[in-house]
Amino acid sequence: MSNTKIILDKNYFTPEMTKAFLKDMETACKTMELDLFTKLFTKYDLSFVEDYEAVLEMIKNSMASWNRPHKGTELLKVIQFDSKCLFCEFGKTVKVYKWTYQHKQDPIPMNGMIYACQIAFFFDFEDNQLIEFGVCNGYLDKEEMDLLNS
Repeated sequence: MSNTKIILDKNYFTPEMTKAFLKDMETACKTMELDLFTKLFTKYDLSFVEDYEAVLEMIKNSMASWNRPHKGTELLKVIQFDSKCLFCEFGKTVKVYKWTYQHKQDPIPMNGMIYACQIAFFFDFEDNQLIEFGVCNGYLDKEEMDLLNS
């Protein structure tokens, strides 16, 4: 398990810019549209960061794995839950997004199947400024978090 992250100069993201970035990130996660993630990275000009391409590539791979327009993919629901990173960034708070979808144009009975995917992001802040952002694949799922919290 590993994560891919972007480390930012503390002065790059102001508290206001951090708030705007997080809002735009939330919008992208609610729709799971690849072009919104790409626009997010362009809008906040993260291309100067060393691991920018690796993080965006991980997001692209997650987005490309589920949406099949020729199969009539329909996004049914996106839920978000907080988790904890297990490995690389041990104990950091992670936001996990799980989305469910169907391929409506698949042949019967496959067109009735519901599929699910997940992606997780971790954020690190200092003085309300984003200083680190990444994709995490070593996190607890919702059931494991519920078990820990009980």
